[in-house]
Order: sequence, then C-alpha cells, then structure tokens
Amino acid sequence: LRFMTMASPTPPPRSARPVAPLGFIDGVSALFQGVGFIVSTPRVWGYAAVPALLALVLSVGFGAAGLYGARAAAGSLVGDVNGDSAFTWVLTALLGVVALLVALLLAISLAQPLSGFALDRIVRAQERALGAPITADEPVATSVLRSLRVTLAALAVGLPLIFLLTVVGFLFPPATVVTLPLKLLVAAVLLAWDVLDYSLSPRGFGVRDRVAWMRHHAGGVLGFGLAATLLLMIPFVGLLVLPMAVAGGTRMAVASTSR
Repeated sequence: LRFMTMASPTPPPRSARPVAPLGFIDGVSALFQGVGFIVSTPRVWGYAAVPALLALVLSVGFGAAGLYGARAAAGSLVGDVNGDSAFTWVLTALLGVVALLVALLLAISLAQPLSGFALDRIVRAQERALGAPITADEPVATSVLRSLRVTLAALAVGLPLIFLLTVVGFLFPPATVVTLPLKLLVAAVLLAWDVLDYSLSPRGFGVRDRVAWMRHHAGGVLGFGLAATLLLMIPFVGLLVLPMAVAGGTRMAVASTSR
C-alpha cells in the first residue's frame, strides 16, 4: 500500500529524448539570431538593459568604497594620517587602480544573477516569438539564487583551470600556442553553461540532465560559446551581449526539442 500511494517519479525533460545533435554552425547561428531578436524587439529592450544598468550602479558603489578604502589603507601603511605626502598619493593611486579593477569584476559577476528576473522574461518572450511552449515564471528570489549558484559554480571550476593554464604558459612560453586556445575553450564552455541555464532549468534539467544535453549537443554548445566569448571581448559590449546570448540559448533549447 505504501508503494501504491507514493507519487510517481518526475518524467524526464522533454528534450532528454534522443534528438539529432545541434552542430557548430547551429550554435553560432542561434547566438546571432538571439542578437537579431533583441535588436528587433523593442518590448524586451528594458529587460535587456537591466544587466548593464545594474553593473553600472554596482561599479560606482564598489568603486567609491574601494577608492575610500585605498586612501585609508595607504595612509595607514605610510603612517600619514592626513595623506599629504607625495608617497601616500602614489600608493593611493596604485591601490585605487586595484580597487577599481576588483570593483568592476565584482559588479560584472553580480550583475548577471541579480538581473536573472529580467533575463527570464527575455526567455519567455523568445519562446513566445518562436511559438514554443512557454515555461513557467519563477519567483524573483528563486531566479536570483539559481543564477547566482550556477555563476559561482562556473567560476569555481573555470578560474582554477584558467589560472593553471596561465601559469603553464608563463613558466613555459612555447606552451602558449596550446594554453591560449585551451583557455578560450574553457571560457566558451563555461559561458555556455552559465547562459543556457536560463532556458534549460525551467525545462526541468538538473545538473546531470544539463551535462548530458551539452555533451549530446557538443558542437552546438561549442559554436555558441565561442561566438559569445568573442563578442564579450569587444570593449563595453559584454553586458549588452548577455541578454542576446540568453535569447540565443533559448533558441537552442527550443530547437533541440523539435529536431
């Protein structure tokens, strides 16, 4: 009787069924179609602007705090409470540059998960435009925590790998011809993992399902991730690319269920 009253197990995600894998060109095409969708759809422009606006606000806040801390730290290290000496000013400037770089990194890292609610709305809009089933909205807190967890997991795996490859290239410069492409590949896969979360998680994909999906569509994931990574390298474009990549990732998720 106990087994008869237990709830039946959750069925696997729709896209977990065997489908033809997405290829490299499919992934690149999905990204640029996502770019086209954002550019040509005024109703999502407000949502697309949220990551950049949050990054700006966080950068200003963290930067101001960092500069204040740099001045205080320089004065404390030199023993110049008023900060009038030339050496104190030089040390303040050096610490200030580091503080601003850290502030920018923190702002960019936090802007994505904090803007998860807006990126989720872009996913719904792209699904609607494609005529695909609309996934359910998540509570804002759930969306932010999920995105933050995925982002931190990607950083925890990716940063040590990139650091290791950087050290190898520094200690043995000829290895750069191998380590540099490998760093690009690591960044591409981790970026794809991060961005695709917005369209795969609402479809019921856990970590194992997502890993299996990415392995099955390895060519598409690689093309998508590399194209997005190269666009992110363009100065001042990075956070504008994020909502476009989310739209492109949604196109990949939808395409993988109908092939």
